[in-house]
Amino acid sequence: MRFYVSQLVETEKILPILRKYDVGLEVVHFANPYVLDNRYEMMDAYKKELEDLYNNVDLIIHGPYADLSPGSRDSEIRRVSKFRMEQAFEVANNLGASKIVYHNGYIPKSYSYIEWNENVYNYWRDFLKGKDDMNILVENVLEEDYVLMDELMKRIENTNFSTCIDIGHINAYSKVDIEKWIDVLLPKLSHIHLHNNYKDKDSHSGINKGNINIIEVLNKLKKKKKDLTISLEIVDINDLQESLDILVEEGFIKLK
Repeated sequence: MRFYVSQLVETEKILPILRKYDVGLEVVHFANPYVLDNRYEMMDAYKKELEDLYNNVDLIIHGPYADLSPGSRDSEIRRVSKFRMEQAFEVANNLGASKIVYHNGYIPKSYSYIEWNENVYNYWRDFLKGKDDMNILVENVLEEDYVLMDELMKRIENTNFSTCIDIGHINAYSKVDIEKWIDVLLPKLSHIHLHNNYKDKDSHSGINKGNINIIEVLNKLKKKKKDLTISLEIVDINDLQESLDILVEEGFIKLK
């Protein structure tokens, strides 16, 4: 298991964490459409912001998601979704990332499972062409169950196409428990987004601030699949620091 921190704060605030803990970095900066439109300038600036850590820290890129819908019945919506995702894919290659994460984009009750399954299958089958050199992940957000993601993974068998399970999203939105999600998607599970909440909202809180027993989940994951990458997707920098210290004490992360 390899841990990462998801960068939800300014780079200057995340650098001390990257220097203290043996973790990689999940970059969210390029999920912003404005940043993507200015990606060449922004990539140069970002490399400078990372200072000596650039090329010395493992990177994962979080792709764009706002208003995108790969399973839309509207061809123009799918076209814009692909355009933004292609831009982010270019960024991931340029920065030397090992993985890129995209949201599944399904909004419950907006489409029948039958229609969404067909639309999203055709979208990803087309998007994946010529992209064998990058691990591409699909993440759950509002999904009430794992059925759509499971079906997609069964239909598209590319070895570089897999799932990112967001545990906090499952707790806030799903009718199915976290362990069931993990068991069903385990064959195509590559990455975890880790944060906590009290099942009332998607608060992206520290791992000790919610009703999920995060350490128990991690211990079960460790037994089931050891080659996972795991990003702490925590919005408050103090909560992130506290969560990292807990994971150090529990033996999941080492200090540098």
